[in-house]
Amino acid sequence: MQTQQTDTSKMEFEERLGYTFKNKELLKRALTHRSYVKDKAKSNERLEFLGDAVLELVVTEFLINNYKNIDEGKLSKIRAASVNTKTLSKLARKLELSDQILVGRSEKKEGITNNDSILEDAFEAIVGAIYLDGGLDKARRFVEHMLKDTIIAIVENGIIFDYKTHLQEITQKQFGCLPEYVIVKEDGQEHNKTFYCDVMIKGVKYGFGIGKSKKDAEKNAAKEAVKKLEQNDV
Repeated sequence: MQTQQTDTSKMEFEERLGYTFKNKELLKRALTHRSYVKDKAKSNERLEFLGDAVLELVVTEFLINNYKNIDEGKLSKIRAASVNTKTLSKLARKLELSDQILVGRSEKKEGITNNDSILEDAFEAIVGAIYLDGGLDKARRFVEHMLKDTIIAIVENGIIFDYKTHLQEITQKQFGCLPEYVIVKEDGQEHNKTFYCDVMIKGVKYGFGIGKSKKDAEKNAAKEAVKKLEQNDV
């Protein structure tokens, strides 16, 4: 009975995704948090890594094909706003992804599956799993279906300022290099971690940031670095 209910739940989830997996193990792995398995390789982390790259490729391609009159600098900012933690966790909730993520017993009691960072990671893992299961065209179709309205809204409502992109532009112009983000510390329980990040330019620290995800910590570090550079307080 339990297996039948689980199978039904997965079928309903695939209907929400708009994609049916040929390899169901890929779907299961995409939904498996590292707290659920002893072997980290069986968690969704590698699929998340892959999905992040596929997301960036597909969104970049969509922007290039549909916004030919917007320059690359602005397109980069639109892309960053389209795939940030807030956007992806919102899409994950739309898919009711939190009900599907497999986590350890204590993490489940703590409500880890409703954490923005965990939802973002699982969404990226789903993208990676679809890519492996069905190829780039199927992954592209899924990503565009999920993100198209968000991208259009960002373009129509104006560019959301992105400090990481702005810092990259400054460092390339002033130093001829890219900034380096270093997570120097992380603490807290699995579902409620805090990350601490330094941003380095040619080995010199220019900013520090704290956030509930690595991306937020990097963004806050970039913000501090941009303000310091623009004030020439270096």
